[in-house]
Amino acid sequence: MNIDYNKLLQGRYEAEFLPNDFSPERIVPDFGFNILNRLGLLYRPIVDENYLAQGGKKPVWPEGKPFAVCLTHDVDHVTLHSLKQSIRSRSTRLLNATDRLKTLQVGIGYGKDVIKASMHINKKDPLHCYERWLDAEASIGARSTFFFWPGWSHVTKKHISDCEYDLSDMILFAGRKMSVSEMIKEIDRQGWEIGLHPSWYSFDNLNELKKQKDALERVLGHDIVSVRQHYLHYDIRVTPKIHDEAGFAYDSTLGFNDNVGFRFGTCYPWKLYNLQQEAQLNIVEVPLIVQEGAMLRRDKGLRLDNITSFKYVKQITESVKNVGGVLTILWHPTAIMNQDWWGLYSAVLEYLKGENAYIGSIAEIMKAFE
Repeated sequence: MNIDYNKLLQGRYEAEFLPNDFSPERIVPDFGFNILNRLGLLYRPIVDENYLAQGGKKPVWPEGKPFAVCLTHDVDHVTLHSLKQSIRSRSTRLLNATDRLKTLQVGIGYGKDVIKASMHINKKDPLHCYERWLDAEASIGARSTFFFWPGWSHVTKKHISDCEYDLSDMILFAGRKMSVSEMIKEIDRQGWEIGLHPSWYSFDNLNELKKQKDALERVLGHDIVSVRQHYLHYDIRVTPKIHDEAGFAYDSTLGFNDNVGFRFGTCYPWKLYNLQQEAQLNIVEVPLIVQEGAMLRRDKGLRLDNITSFKYVKQITESVKNVGGVLTILWHPTAIMNQDWWGLYSAVLEYLKGENAYIGSIAEIMKAFE
């Protein structure tokens, strides 16, 4: 089968190969539905390779760096032991319960949450160390993008997979007690980028997305330019237009939950397409290439160990470096609780520094790219 590269980048293949039962309630389709996976081409940036073979030029990066790396983090949880957040989660599950058994299970869960929370009173929460991410990245002269969700109170309709924290929840950051809002402002003040990680049901709802964007922008006091949908919940036929109309400059959703690789055959940022109106949009996609959970989780995805995961990262990095593209990496902050996952991130940072990559946040990389 010959691949039409324009059709690929416009999202026509993706739209064509969506599952028949695709709906807002369906679990997110993953690499199994991707045309490049079927053709054994998922681990190659074939669009970029073809572009260069036709005489195209590689992107030029600052200081003569051979390729670029975007470091990103999806902030799904800010605390591990929070009775407030557990109650919010149980409330969502109660609203979504479809039978008496599930309702009973939610009720039992409330009791377990109270017991669990009481056992951790006056103990430091293992997630209250966000400054370690900043320190690790600063040690190689880099910064990243943190995608925060807009807060429980700013989301109209909740899905059971949605985040549970509110912006007023209290955490510890660099040894200081503060609200999530205050931590967001501090991370922003130090030069890291804050992006929006909107709720599950926002993927096709412009008003909801704008509401959530406004909530986070009020915290920051300035515009947000980058977005990544929670759980990578995305519809190529609708979401690009919604993101564009909401005023985002960059999206970085288009990767996989259960694999690594090039979902659209490219590691070059490109302008997305409105399939409904047959028109190019202003919003630029910075494709997600590597997600730690896709490699390291034991219950889904590739289910790799650290050594093999590092080999995958190196293989993908070499492919990106060969075309002078952008390697976008996602490491969830919860990974810091797992020494193997955190250790691999540290090793990856040192490796990328050794490869002479230009490393930064999405906004920084795109400023250099444009």
